Amino acid sequence: MRPEDLIFKPKHPLDPVQVLDRLKQAADSKNANEIGQVMLEVFSVGVRPEFVPVLIDLLSQERHYKHEDIISAFQTLKDPRTVEVIYRASFIRHDYLDYDDTFGLARKCTWALADIGTEEALAKLRLLAKSENSMVSGYAQKRIDNWELERHRKRAA
Repeated sequence: MRPEDLIFKPKHPLDPVQVLDRLKQAADSKNANEIGQVMLEVFSVGVRPEFVPVLIDLLSQERHYKHEDIISAFQTLKDPRTVEVIYRASFIRHDYLDYDDTFGLARKCTWALADIGTEEALAKLRLLAKSENSMVSGYAQKRIDNWELERHRKRAA
């Protein structure tokens, strides 16, 4: 199998409205496979602001394995509506990520907050920098230390 064969390619062009409908259905079903499939579709059509409320709901659900993908979607959008849920997600330890002693999800959360770039996001990073978990606090502090250097990445730029 060639690497390009591993990339999700829909048989027909996807309609963002239909993808949003399937995203809602997957969130309601709480079926991990369905959620995984529709997340591929979300990235295929491009992450859109209208997906945010459903993705926020999905981020709080335990029965899937796409939490990091959802944080990546939020980082792409840089939508201020996601600041609080990203902050809360940085503290959650999912069973399927027990192997990850580097707290990759929390690290992605710090990047997403930094890229949103609002004062609220910066305030959440400052709270994370005070975390008892030295890795998470280090990730947050690095984003704070590089705040100005990374201004070009921020929504507010």
